[in-house]
Amino acid sequence: MISPTTPSPSETEALFADVIVPRHLAGPFTYRVPLSLRSTLRIGHRVLVPFGRSMLQGAVVSLSLTPPQGLALTRLKEIHSRLPEGAATDVAAHLFQLSRQVAEQYVAPWGQCLRLVLPPTAAALAPVSHYQLTEQGKAALAVREPCSVKERALLVKLGKTATGIRKSSRRSALADLLQAFTTRGWVREVPTLSTDQAPLAQPSGQLSLAPAGTAPLLSGPDLAWAAPLFDALKGPGPSRVLVQAPWADRLGLLRHTIRLTLDRGQTILILVGEAERAQWVTGLIRDEERGIAPVCVHSGLSDQAKAELWDQIQQQVVRVVVGTRSSVFLPLPAIGAIWVEGEEDAALKEAQEPRYHGRDVAWLRVQAEQAVLILSSSHPSLETKASVEQGGLAIRKIPPSDARPAVQVVNLREQGYGTVLSRPLLRAIEQTISRKAGVLLFLNRKGYAGALVCRDCGQVPRCPACRVALMYSRQADRLLCSYCGNGTPIPETCEACSGPRMQLIGEGTERVEEDATRLFPRAAVIRLDGDTMKKPAQAAALWRRVDQGDWDIIVGTQLLLRRGPLPTMGLVGIVQADAGLSVPDFRSAERTYHMLLDAIALAAPAGAGGQVLAQTSLVSHHAIQAVAQDDESLFLSEELSHRSTLGYPPAVHLIALLVSGTDEQMVRQAATAWVARLTACASPALTGQQIPARAPAMPLSMGQPAPLTILGPVPSPVAKLRGRYRWQILVKSLHRESGIEAVRRTVRDMERLYQRRAIKFDVDVDPIEMW
Repeated sequence: MISPTTPSPSETEALFADVIVPRHLAGPFTYRVPLSLRSTLRIGHRVLVPFGRSMLQGAVVSLSLTPPQGLALTRLKEIHSRLPEGAATDVAAHLFQLSRQVAEQYVAPWGQCLRLVLPPTAAALAPVSHYQLTEQGKAALAVREPCSVKERALLVKLGKTATGIRKSSRRSALADLLQAFTTRGWVREVPTLSTDQAPLAQPSGQLSLAPAGTAPLLSGPDLAWAAPLFDALKGPGPSRVLVQAPWADRLGLLRHTIRLTLDRGQTILILVGEAERAQWVTGLIRDEERGIAPVCVHSGLSDQAKAELWDQIQQQVVRVVVGTRSSVFLPLPAIGAIWVEGEEDAALKEAQEPRYHGRDVAWLRVQAEQAVLILSSSHPSLETKASVEQGGLAIRKIPPSDARPAVQVVNLREQGYGTVLSRPLLRAIEQTISRKAGVLLFLNRKGYAGALVCRDCGQVPRCPACRVALMYSRQADRLLCSYCGNGTPIPETCEACSGPRMQLIGEGTERVEEDATRLFPRAAVIRLDGDTMKKPAQAAALWRRVDQGDWDIIVGTQLLLRRGPLPTMGLVGIVQADAGLSVPDFRSAERTYHMLLDAIALAAPAGAGGQVLAQTSLVSHHAIQAVAQDDESLFLSEELSHRSTLGYPPAVHLIALLVSGTDEQMVRQAATAWVARLTACASPALTGQQIPARAPAMPLSMGQPAPLTILGPVPSPVAKLRGRYRWQILVKSLHRESGIEAVRRTVRDMERLYQRRAIKFDVDVDPIEMW
């Protein structure tokens, strides 16, 4: 391998380059370096290479004077060209290494992970190619070669346009047809590259998307409690610090950390789960007088704005960045600290391949760059607590007891059947409205009712494409699927037994809003959920009403927590505190506990009349009791005991595997075959033995004291989604590496055995949402 500083080969010597392309393929691929590039090509340069019948952008990851062993030189293709020079043309070596680490840690093709670190011009250009008719395709169109109606329509469309049809990265029926045409030789993929460079400019409003009227920099509170963090910032690094404190204290500490980092001539990156909250945080920390001019980065920025930002980063114009999870791959130089705000936020986990977690990738990066990782939260995840205990610092500031509102738990079993708003809650609402203190009714379920059920046979209408129970929306007056959005009229009789007794069960925010409006007709009631805030204009109008105080009662889901804190409430009514406990997810209790803490934090202190009423049918559950008693240790001891007994994180490491496809029998067979290979891979002694058709959960060993447990295969909790059948496998391991290695070996075999377009194999290391 040749390093970027190694002398170039002579003109007579051959040079070979390993190139990674941004595709779901194992790599890299070896190419001959043309004579014109031998003296200038370096690791990290982006190049244009022939790939099958296409021309793709790739990145050079190694150079060598000798060809790969066992490969004929005549089979090697030559690099077409190097991409145009520019401020953001190439990728730094440490980011290349980071992309490779992500590929290894999350069992993803390196080419897919390479997309994460490519400059925005590369990311934008890589998928921009067009399919055009070949001469053979034109002949097929002219002679009306026999084909399906859809194929004929596509041929006609291709024949009418000179530029062809743009290629999309999304899988669809059109993409399948185009792939079939490529196989027949009817079309070819032609790259469409633009060499235009985005203009370099000072940080613009488009980049610094901060809300108007940002808060002034407040005088910092007493920060003696955070002394260990300041010592870490001054140390050599790398280090990891967990900060557990109320939001106001964390904000003051964040501002101070930014100033310390900038004073040392370093840059700082702040990761936030949601784009809207990232914009809000950007406004709070902005202080032009002190030289703090943060830039906000998220997926909503235009390609031009992203390219401009990359140029500014490389020009060292930008020193403070607030962004969502993908910002962890920005080429900020001399990073002193990465601050992860709300480290337990599920939005920090990427839902598509490669399924990385921004928090964990940040730790990989600070280790490589000798920086400090600050994990900030008012209620850290159990996994983060455990990892910091094994190696890191934990600092905490406990809020004063007089800052807490009065908390009352209402047992719904003592109320009438089907009660939505209990008598104690109604009395509290009336009293709070009378003193104009503001009421929040919190329920993390949108719609009018959770489902429609037949009282004769118990069946519920389900989505034909997703097989999940349909939710009733009174606003749409239809049953809706919360996954694919399909709707159907409300049936008059049960489809299963033809019974006429159909009943709505499980109230949603629409029902709560209706009851609040009916019971308090003089109160101004607004609803904040996914239905009322679908469009940006709708959301902006509702937020204006909230900010202006044009309301008496707010009915909302967890969506209202994504922005900044709401106005302090006189009353927070949690309509169903146990709603999330029935979700088939081992984290359901932890998420319920965190959600309740967030809701309580919105209420005024008890001394100012603030109160919280939590309605529940599970009064004795440890998540409910821990909130009622303000005792975090009660929740932690119970939850960690359950996790350890049942074998879930942080006691073990978890990998979720999903097999999906349109043929139900093939999906089940593929899932069973994957379990068989995992079993054989993890336990060599079983190799060659007959594997049962339905492998049970069994502890396995890889020759080291690192046992594995394989659960499944079983149908996924959502057994069919958008027409695809889904089966799930769980791999548990005491050591993360042993589970990853077993999955890495077997997923390659499975993708070779089954055509990927027929069966898809997904890997989610350290899953946040269960499939």
